[in-house]
Amino acid sequence: MLYSYHAYGSDGKPVRGTLYATDERDAARRLLELGLYAGRIVSAPAPRPFRTGTRAALYRELGALLSAGLPLDRALDILTEQMPDFSAVLDTLREGVRSGRGLAAPLSETASGASSFERAILASAEKSATLPMMLGRLADFLETEDATRASIRSALIYPSFVLTLGLVVATVMLGVVVPKTTAVLADAGMELPASSRYLVQGARILLFLILPLLGAAVAAFFTAKLRARKNRTAAVSLDRFLLRLPGMGPVRLRAAQRFASVFGILLESGTTVPDAIPLSAAAMGHPHLETAVLQARDRIVGGASPAKELASVPYLGVELAQWIRVGEAGGCLPAMLSVASSRLDARATRALSSRIALLEPSLLAAVGLFTLALALALLLPVLNLTKMAG
Repeated sequence: MLYSYHAYGSDGKPVRGTLYATDERDAARRLLELGLYAGRIVSAPAPRPFRTGTRAALYRELGALLSAGLPLDRALDILTEQMPDFSAVLDTLREGVRSGRGLAAPLSETASGASSFERAILASAEKSATLPMMLGRLADFLETEDATRASIRSALIYPSFVLTLGLVVATVMLGVVVPKTTAVLADAGMELPASSRYLVQGARILLFLILPLLGAAVAAFFTAKLRARKNRTAAVSLDRFLLRLPGMGPVRLRAAQRFASVFGILLESGTTVPDAIPLSAAAMGHPHLETAVLQARDRIVGGASPAKELASVPYLGVELAQWIRVGEAGGCLPAMLSVASSRLDARATRALSSRIALLEPSLLAAVGLFTLALALALLLPVLNLTKMAG
């Protein structure tokens, strides 16, 4: 729990700040260990978890300070001065380091937002004395993930705008323009011709029947997602269904890229293959693939070849089996996984870019054809009315 404190140093100067503790008594004890005498301790609202980019910057700066020869607690002191907004987390990390608990253990007690595989990488790096290097590698991984998500969001802005504009135009034409045009024609003793009626009826079916069905499908999907959060079997089934859908190639490539990247980082930090596989599987974010990888891991623990068993994992084996096989044979598995991660990242980016590039003109064409059909449906009877009036 996060507490805000007003304390006094040994020189009598007031000190304010925040720290994590189990209760007020524990907070007072931790302050005393820091050479501070508590004056007032109150619970503070929990801060929002760090964004991925913030964690990446923190890891990178901490790794740079350690590479420069600074001890870990002193490096955290400097980061606390540079990042006062994150002082609560950094103070907890510094206290954990000074008490001999290391960096990874106290990180799990804070609202840093660090995932389980991040903590595992840090713990492995501390055991193998490779923390400065692993902090940089971890920052690279997080920055790549953050950049990928940002590019996807940016690329979807324009298609979303076009789709929204098309829906607004269709609603206005069907809800306002068509009824008024029909009323004008009725006053003139005319009605919409059969072709115009068919076009208008088709547009109404598209807008008021198919789109609600799509909305219901989206609602069903989010309902399934909520259920999947509570039920592991449901999560595996939903993930299996989604991965089989057409157009999910970039998602499958991205899952393989995450596995290769985290697997390589863990192996480089000194983690054994059986211990690294579960964390790498969790980093993919796909329960179906994670289950298959864990089954392969059980066989690997029994003495089977990692390359052979991971090759049986759907989607993952096709992309990584050869790289793992070469890495095993050459004794350079972390290096091969790093190369595989880079190649898969490039392939996933190209595949996603091509699909988004195709989505934009497709939406423009669909909206344009829809608007043109409605315009023709209304324009033809108006022209006929004009000819009759002439």
